[in-house]
Amino acid sequence: MAAKVVRKYLNNDQHGFTLIELIVVIVMIGILSSIAVPSFQLISKKARQRGVAAQISSYIRAAQAFYGENSSPIRNAGDLSNYVDVIECRYHLIRRCNESQNSLHRNIGQAFAGSTQWNSTSGMYTITMRSSDQSRFRLNAFPQRQDSNSSIRSDEDYGVSGCFNYSTGVTGVVIWNQIGHRAVRDLDC
Repeated sequence: MAAKVVRKYLNNDQHGFTLIELIVVIVMIGILSSIAVPSFQLISKKARQRGVAAQISSYIRAAQAFYGENSSPIRNAGDLSNYVDVIECRYHLIRRCNESQNSLHRNIGQAFAGSTQWNSTSGMYTITMRSSDQSRFRLNAFPQRQDSNSSIRSDEDYGVSGCFNYSTGVTGVVIWNQIGHRAVRDLDC
């Protein structure tokens, strides 16, 4: 079929495309782009969310090990750093954290052992120990805006929460499907 169309154009000594044909092609490309770009943005946001979920999971395993060995709850990043490196990007901006400078990342568990809040390694999230009491260890990862030099929570990305119940041993990590930092809540595991 396509060969017939090509022969028809070539047999009639027509060269090139008409303005209408070009406009139709451009409109089709625009429609396809408007469908594809938001999908790629969503995939990118979910990938960043999965990355911080992996960090939260490793911190929860470290809290389990700490509690199993010491029979006391985690108090801060210093306690966690006994079992896992608590690495943060010094900035909450992804573009800065992707630079290849060694000084952009640090072990917050060693540098500021008493800290209960730090940036994720990607710079997209602020990880906060919401409460670490005698019954539960809780962490929340709040998404941060990427258009500012100050730490402002984002309403355009997804968060993560995790917890460890000291008495029952139950753990949980929730990858929130609602967008925005307000959707991130403490877990009761």
